[in-house]
Amino acid sequence: MTERVTHRSIQEASLARLQGNLQAMSLLQSQVSSGKKITKPSDDPTGTVSSLALRQQLRLNEQYTVQGDDGLSWLSMQDTALQTTTSQLRAARTLVVQALNQGVQTDGTRTAISVELDGILQTVLSLANTQYQGRSVFAGTSGPGDAVVPVSPEVTGPGTAPAVAYTPATYSWAPTGTGDTKVERQVDAQSTVRVDSNGARIFGTDVAVNGVSDADRQQSVFSLLQQIRDEIKTPKEAGPDVAVGGVDVDKGKRLGELLNRLDGAIGRVLEGLADVGARVNRIERAKEVASSAKYELSDQLSKVEDVDLPAVMIQLSLQETAYKAALTANSKVLNTSLMDFLR
Repeated sequence: MTERVTHRSIQEASLARLQGNLQAMSLLQSQVSSGKKITKPSDDPTGTVSSLALRQQLRLNEQYTVQGDDGLSWLSMQDTALQTTTSQLRAARTLVVQALNQGVQTDGTRTAISVELDGILQTVLSLANTQYQGRSVFAGTSGPGDAVVPVSPEVTGPGTAPAVAYTPATYSWAPTGTGDTKVERQVDAQSTVRVDSNGARIFGTDVAVNGVSDADRQQSVFSLLQQIRDEIKTPKEAGPDVAVGGVDVDKGKRLGELLNRLDGAIGRVLEGLADVGARVNRIERAKEVASSAKYELSDQLSKVEDVDLPAVMIQLSLQETAYKAALTANSKVLNTSLMDFLR
């Protein structure tokens, strides 16, 4: 059977080809103007899936960076507080060594040293209550308020009264609380980093708290400084007969024992400072990885979404040439009036 080719069928076929050329040109012009190969999912379904996955990874990567920055802010506050605490405790140690030279001490010099020690106590107490955005950096997930406050002298622990302890009102350290709750930030897909510190371990505690076992519990640096202050302030012939370990000792030996305790407290603060530094390094490394991943993911996304502008411009030029050639050829074959109308 022979297919009949009419003038009308030739016109319809020619118009269809011309319309196809126009659509191809429109797509290329859209890519040139937007710079994107994918403007809607139907443009490239497979590329759209890859684009969505890459964008999701970029959002997660950005969130890890934000979390890391916030964690560094928490740790920076702790680093500053612990470095200042170390400086203050070393100054207190110098005063204790000075007080041990009892041969040149008078009631006036002992009073002056005790006053200076009291100032150091208040400074360290304030540093232990350091906050970031209204939350204590040494009290886990506790709300606003001081993390550590003086309690009544009747509350005693490893040290002697008057004792200073972390207040039961502090959520994370309360004896009836939920334990050593942590503030953590996720810095990559697999791991989180703790950004607060357990103040009861670093500064010590005179009462039982969750997160610190009785075996690990140490006299708080606050009650220790109070004890040293009171010991120095009393005249050398005064003071309790039994002060350390149930053995009669003189003031020099009592101060020597308190000095050893102070050295231990300084060591615990330094351990806390080293731990903070290790976590800072961990977050900074995670941020470096996130930064490298960001560039790699952005490059992959660009390959999926962005057009090769020079190549698209060449294709557009070729498409325009083909369209003009088709118009010229059709004008010679088809009815002139029709081609004039198409132009």
